[in-house]
Amino acid sequence: MMANPIVFTITSAGKQAIASGAVKLSQVVIGTGTQTLTGNEAALSAETGSAPIISGGFEPDSKALRFSALLSLNTATSVHEVGIKTNTGILFAVALSGSYPFFSLNAGKFAASFGLSLAGLAAERVTIANNQDANAALSAMEEHLANANPHPQYLNITHMSHPTPHGQYVEKPRMQALLAAMFPIGYLYHTHKNIDPTPLFDELLGVATAWRRLAGRLVVGTDPTDTFIEAPQFTLGKKGSVTDAIAQQPSIYPLHTTHVWERINIIAVKYDGRHKYDGTANYQ
Repeated sequence: MMANPIVFTITSAGKQAIASGAVKLSQVVIGTGTQTLTGNEAALSAETGSAPIISGGFEPDSKALRFSALLSLNTATSVHEVGIKTNTGILFAVALSGSYPFFSLNAGKFAASFGLSLAGLAAERVTIANNQDANAALSAMEEHLANANPHPQYLNITHMSHPTPHGQYVEKPRMQALLAAMFPIGYLYHTHKNIDPTPLFDELLGVATAWRRLAGRLVVGTDPTDTFIEAPQFTLGKKGSVTDAIAQQPSIYPLHTTHVWERINIIAVKYDGRHKYDGTANYQ
């Protein structure tokens, strides 16, 4: 994040270079020095890195030279001084921030853009040097910017607006229907942890769920041929009998009925002795 605006001052050597003829700017240098600006600087006081200028151009209206450079750092750096050098090594312009840095960078490569005011000077004499490496970097950057999807690893607007951007995945309604079939009303959740499963299933199913603890009960599967247990939610048995001969006899806890279904392989089932063989199943 930019802490101070970078305002360049043309050095005495830079002004002399313009007065002498054409000037080609070729390099940006950065440093950590915190000295006071004098305008007579010939070099940065604590230079830590440099980078070729990869692009640039003059803006007639503002009389400013706009240019970019690719900075490469091996360690994190707080930048207090920025300089512009010519292709002959002259420190043409410098900007100093003092004790508070212009910006801080981590190790890696960064593209930075700058502006240099040439008002009151023979601006037509100042150009950007032709650097082969810089031109290659500029071409790569321009190709990158011209690409319709330069970052395919990131989500784009087309992706976000697509009704089914991930066709390889199950749609949300279908997934919720699947989960509802897996965990219907009446599903029994068994766990050794004394926790309420409501938050877990709320997040899993994406809808609010309600659970109640079945304490001190056994579950018996329904039997449509037995009128006592033919339907779910019957309560069976008794608890706390006072007519038992043995006073210490345990209580009989109530049993709850529920529907129990088992998935079987229809091709390999045991013959039950009642149904007619249809010639297709492999009875065991």
